[in-house]
Amino acid sequence: MLVTVQMTGGVVSAVGVPVTLSFQGWVAMGPVLVWAVGLSLLLVGGGVALDALRLRHSRYRIGPERAELRSGILFAKHRSLSRERIRSVDLVAHPLLRLLGLVEVRIGTGEQSAGQEATLELRPVRRAEGERLRRELLSRTAPDAVPDAPGTLAALDPRWIRYAPLSFVTSALAAAAGGAVMQVSEWFGVQEEIIDGVADLFRGMSVAGMVLALVAVALAAGSVGALGLWVEMWWNYRLEREPGGTLRVRRGLLTARSVSLEEARLRGVDVVEPLGLRLSGAARVDAVATGLSRRDEEDQAGPSTLLPAAPRALAEEVAARVL
Repeated sequence: MLVTVQMTGGVVSAVGVPVTLSFQGWVAMGPVLVWAVGLSLLLVGGGVALDALRLRHSRYRIGPERAELRSGILFAKHRSLSRERIRSVDLVAHPLLRLLGLVEVRIGTGEQSAGQEATLELRPVRRAEGERLRRELLSRTAPDAVPDAPGTLAALDPRWIRYAPLSFVTSALAAAAGGAVMQVSEWFGVQEEIIDGVADLFRGMSVAGMVLALVAVALAAGSVGALGLWVEMWWNYRLEREPGGTLRVRRGLLTARSVSLEEARLRGVDVVEPLGLRLSGAARVDAVATGLSRRDEEDQAGPSTLLPAAPRALAEEVAARVL
């Protein structure tokens, strides 16, 4: 129900804010706000009711051979995964779930089914239950395997944040910031004034100089966004080897994430050096594992990432300890 409230509130805000701001007369604001609040309450209440029904009709079972999930209100669905094919069990909790001691459990095989990864999502369950499921589903050590000693392989160093602006995310956030400014100014009906103000600010400057100045401002805004995104994704980062042959990555400031990988599925590691990181003497470590989906090489936090951008020597050391 928490997820439904969040999503419904977000949709209502995304639609209601620009619609409300598009009215030029303050006299019309009163009825508009009444309708907006009433519609929001109706949508949130309906979403909560539907989610309550969904939870009442959802059941999961972890058997000796299969993990099963039954759900659906009008159309019943029964999904089942062979435990031998389960590659990962991830725990995710946004701030509200963390406050209530709950997590979302994502059980994945890494395989693709109809264009989507084959996963079972249990949302939400109590944190203790999520931890129990993670340990139970991933504790499969080969009989002839010699387990490595458990312990911490890497932990957060706040100095790594200096590599955050070197990702492609910086340019993407810069473009998004420019588009957001234009969109918001259009909502308030001041887009032309902003364009004229920018033109006045750079009056007398050559076209090339104006373009360079605008690019510099956009990249500065993108760098600030990239720093904030890095803090949200990688704060509290820790890479651990757990008993039973499991690698676990924990990270996240507001939304806590726990990604677990069976070492029996590990086939190697990649020390990845995109151009920006290579020029600064840094690298990232990704896992190469059967059935584990991977992201673009510039991605800062894919499901296979074991170590974020860090000094190259440390990346090689972590890769060696993982192997």
